[in-house]
Amino acid sequence: MTSLYVLPGLFALFVWWFSTGAIMFLDGLPRRTFKYSLAGATVLFAASLWGIWAGAGDTSVRGAYVAFACGLTAWGWQEISFYMGVVTGPRSAPCPEGCRGWRHFGHAIQTSLWHELAIIAAALVVGALTWHQPNRVGFWTFMVLWWMHQSAKLNVFLGVRNLNEEFLPEHLQFLRSFLTKKSMNLLFPVSITISTVILVLMIQVADAPGASAFSRTSGCFLSVLMGLAILEHWLLMLPLPVAALWGWSLKSRAAIKPFDVEVVSGFLGAGKTTFLRARLAHAGPKTVVLVNDFAAMSVDGSLLAERGAEVVELPNGCICCSLRQDLAEQLRTVVASFAPERVLIEPSGVADLASLLGVLERPELKPMRRSLAVTTVLDAGAFLADYARLSGHLEAQVRLASVLVVNKSDVVGDTERRLVETTLRGLNPTARVVPSCYGVAMPELALAAPARRQQPAAPAHEHSHAAHDHAHDHAHAHADHGHAHQDGLGLGSWSATLGESCDPERVEALLETVCGGAYGAVERLKGIARVGDGWIRFDLAGGRPSMAAFAPGASETPRVVAIGRELDAERLQQAFDACAYALPNAA
Repeated sequence: MTSLYVLPGLFALFVWWFSTGAIMFLDGLPRRTFKYSLAGATVLFAASLWGIWAGAGDTSVRGAYVAFACGLTAWGWQEISFYMGVVTGPRSAPCPEGCRGWRHFGHAIQTSLWHELAIIAAALVVGALTWHQPNRVGFWTFMVLWWMHQSAKLNVFLGVRNLNEEFLPEHLQFLRSFLTKKSMNLLFPVSITISTVILVLMIQVADAPGASAFSRTSGCFLSVLMGLAILEHWLLMLPLPVAALWGWSLKSRAAIKPFDVEVVSGFLGAGKTTFLRARLAHAGPKTVVLVNDFAAMSVDGSLLAERGAEVVELPNGCICCSLRQDLAEQLRTVVASFAPERVLIEPSGVADLASLLGVLERPELKPMRRSLAVTTVLDAGAFLADYARLSGHLEAQVRLASVLVVNKSDVVGDTERRLVETTLRGLNPTARVVPSCYGVAMPELALAAPARRQQPAAPAHEHSHAAHDHAHDHAHAHADHGHAHQDGLGLGSWSATLGESCDPERVEALLETVCGGAYGAVERLKGIARVGDGWIRFDLAGGRPSMAAFAPGASETPRVVAIGRELDAERLQQAFDACAYALPNAA
């Protein structure tokens, strides 16, 4: 009886435990190794299908062992291809915050659609290979594993106590947004009941009077596997150290090396991108820039990539709103892909800085940060007008910063510079105020502050403890205002691709017209365009247009973005279409 029950049970338990750990170990290795792991798994998958087919008529005990092992191996390919991110689904982004119901469920299906279809295809193949054959152990092994997979997947989506998120590899961290933590869901007792009934039936078949050695051995395999399915479900609810079972497999994952984070904030047109371009000249090789634009199309990413930086774009929204979850996921992806020493974040000009810092204070992200600095860039020439219209928005950005860069200081006089600096010191006495021109510090323009307000100069990359604590408190106290800033500012955006080649004189004339309000109250306009054999970048900020030469990337697209109120999108499109060169007739 030992050979018919105990040994098959121990064999099933060991193979399940070891194969699960092996897949997690391979998933934790550097991504450059995935192609080799998947190639090996594919060879084993093909061999398992051959083994299932060749042994379909073998009803010996040895045949039961081979079929069970082949069924597990066939399933292993489905798992390893998914967790390595090869066969997943059309969606590889987290679900937007606030998404609920069937829409949320639809997004979840999209994350693994190809994976589920691959499982169905494999099940049909395995079923066909054993059809009308006496040894179908490989097929039923595959089906039990499929049941374990589907039931556990639905339960973690609907809500369980233990999500076991530590098992997700870095490249699949976006799946966290589809996991729900709660004490119980209505499906869980149904899953346990069905699994238990199936287990009882399997045991009865395995222990039936007169059953052959093959039936007892194969029944034991399937019973143990179904028992493990039930145990796996209970582990989702009970406070047990599940990770300890596969601690050895998680050691392949590289330890996260903390990096410095600098957030560069500022209202539209203040010069954040210009400041970052200047900063990148001295940033070092392991610097990554996360750029977020309010519009559906981004230009800043190309302008920064021109400086040789690794740029990750988060378009179409402000970080404080729909992209809050995206930022967390992108930071994990950045760590896995680039192992940076510094991450520069340029949020949209209308982003809620407090909410952004709240994201960076999340428990899962905080250990990644070595330091946090907040730099706010302000337009000296537009400061008075912006402050009159948007005092709450600007005050929040100033109070949360450790460094205040007063950009375009060369366009105002001493009196106005002193007025700006006095206002800033009143809002944030501990911050370092740095006058600049084109994002480059200009110490000669610095104005002496009253002695009682002078602070020790801190390096721009350091974030004082006082400023950090204030940012943390403010982020949590105002986290509910993330949407109010965007809606309250009443801004809209327009973006478009441009023609093959533009006339720079026409672009310059159009920028002047836009400044006059002919196309709505445009707060910010920026773009890149092809001019003959070269390229230009053009800009409108603080009511001042500018153009300069631009070095494009290999697959650059001419485009333009405008942000403002009551934008006349149709006329803007017509105006930029008219900037194209008048090409001569082919005749």
